[in-house]
Amino acid sequence: MNFILYDGMFEWKNLFPITLTRSISEIHLGLFTIKERWEKKLGYKAICIFTQPFLLKKNSFKKNKILFKNVFIINSSFIPNEELINTIISLKKNEAISFQKNIVAARINIFSYEEYEYKNFFSIKKYSKVYEINKIIHIKNVWDIIVQNKNILKKDFMFYTKGKRSSTLLGRNILICKERIYLKENIVTNNVVLNAKFGPIYIDKGVEIMEGCLIRGPVYIGKKTIVNMGSKIYGNTTIGSFCKVGGEIKNSLLFSYSNKAHDGFLGHSILGKWCNLGAGTNVSNLRNDYRDVTLWNYEKKIFSPINMQFFGIIMGDHSKSAINTQFNTATVIGVCTSIFGYGFPPRYIPSFSFGGIQCNKRIPFYRVCETANLMMKRRKKKLSILEEKILEHLYKMSNV
Repeated sequence: MNFILYDGMFEWKNLFPITLTRSISEIHLGLFTIKERWEKKLGYKAICIFTQPFLLKKNSFKKNKILFKNVFIINSSFIPNEELINTIISLKKNEAISFQKNIVAARINIFSYEEYEYKNFFSIKKYSKVYEINKIIHIKNVWDIIVQNKNILKKDFMFYTKGKRSSTLLGRNILICKERIYLKENIVTNNVVLNAKFGPIYIDKGVEIMEGCLIRGPVYIGKKTIVNMGSKIYGNTTIGSFCKVGGEIKNSLLFSYSNKAHDGFLGHSILGKWCNLGAGTNVSNLRNDYRDVTLWNYEKKIFSPINMQFFGIIMGDHSKSAINTQFNTATVIGVCTSIFGYGFPPRYIPSFSFGGIQCNKRIPFYRVCETANLMMKRRKKKLSILEEKILEHLYKMSNV
């Protein structure tokens, strides 16, 4: 069976700035990316990802006239559950699954990128039979990533650790509700507290947790991440691989290779890949008047109200803040920004911005690539030609 994960245009735009540099399938929630979760649930690898043309090559796929036969197409903004998986497997040709009149998945005879571009498969009327799903997690707005991470963390933990045996920790540590703590091998730690009373804790291979750290679940910490001394990590938090974290983190997601290594508060926030928060950076996640927040809308180019009271920052890939930066509630930051200066930065910071509220310039593109390579070199990585072309495409776009 051939499985294709595709980005719905509506969802992809609503997930800016996180999806400026990636498909929806590459978003990391809970223990996995969305693509990894679909593959584990289905027991098959997705043959390709259909997304925007400038992101295609990143996903090892070229826009051409190749036709795929006998295909299951799946909207990657939906999180798989048992009901959905069973329904997908039972689909016959020209049958589909919908949720609130949106196509979730379908089985079709022939599929091509041209059909994806023209959205010929979106209409419910196209299919001979449509099954309605009543309950499913739909990541259709950027704040859904924060809101749903708690539930996804718990479900991922139950699915992935079932029947598996946890490793043990060396040293003097306090583990509360040990049966809900899953540890991979080669974890380095001593004199820490892991409290899984309020949700499970999953710590991946080679993580180093320095002395004095307090971690309360549900939490996931990815491979080779370093948790600095005295860190306080609260529940509903996902930290990707090869990160460096410290201070106080709550209800947040950090994608791989990002750093929040020093003291300061980060709450109800998302950091993309290769981000860095300078020492003393603090993020407000609640307005002084306790009202619901407004958030920058990329489509309308205005701040629009959303039904959330707690909201910190959304930061795109390769963005950075200087020491003692103070972010206001519900701040949206594009990709490859360098934020510094006195006072609160603007609540919307376009990609490739340099400075703060008193002086905001556009970074020359060659400097963007130089900075990215210098940071990546510290982890023995290099900005690939494809990644550079994606950033160059974004640089040429206006107001992103």
